[in-house]
Amino acid sequence: MQAQDAAPPSLSPPWRSVAAWQEANASIDFHLKRYYSQLKAAMQIARQTRERLESVFPLLDEICRQTCPWCPDPCCLTASPWYDFRDLVFLHLNGLAPPPAQAIDSLKATCRYASLRGCTLPRIARPWICTWYLCPVQSRRLRKAGNGRWGQLGGMLTEIKNSRRQMEDAFIRGIS
Repeated sequence: MQAQDAAPPSLSPPWRSVAAWQEANASIDFHLKRYYSQLKAAMQIARQTRERLESVFPLLDEICRQTCPWCPDPCCLTASPWYDFRDLVFLHLNGLAPPPAQAIDSLKATCRYASLRGCTLPRIARPWICTWYLCPVQSRRLRKAGNGRWGQLGGMLTEIKNSRRQMEDAFIRGIS
């Protein structure tokens, strides 16, 4: 939704090797266990963020059912989504297992979790970019739908983005 959420094209995905991915997740897990009592606020924010995310999933699922099967250029096959630090912190603070590897290992790669029938990951475990990004066709459809659905979704995505930032800040404070 916001350009500031997207990574600059000059960046490459972090933790591209399986070993680096495992090390990053082990490090977050280590800090979560070591500073568990200091991370209560971060865990609460992560739970609230999860609830907000889950509240928009039905609308996102609906818009995807209406648009994705007929798309000539599916985002899931042409985009370069990857997990960032906030994504991993979110998963760990919510007790969700991270997937076995980073979504892509280079900017030219296709997401390893994309299939002919959509993403193989549950929505809650996908990178944030896979939730907030709406293609132009989806954006138009939501605007035309009326009933304030576009505004509600946009508002919720902004709240989620802000709570993800708060969650990360609380995590860093908790382990500092």
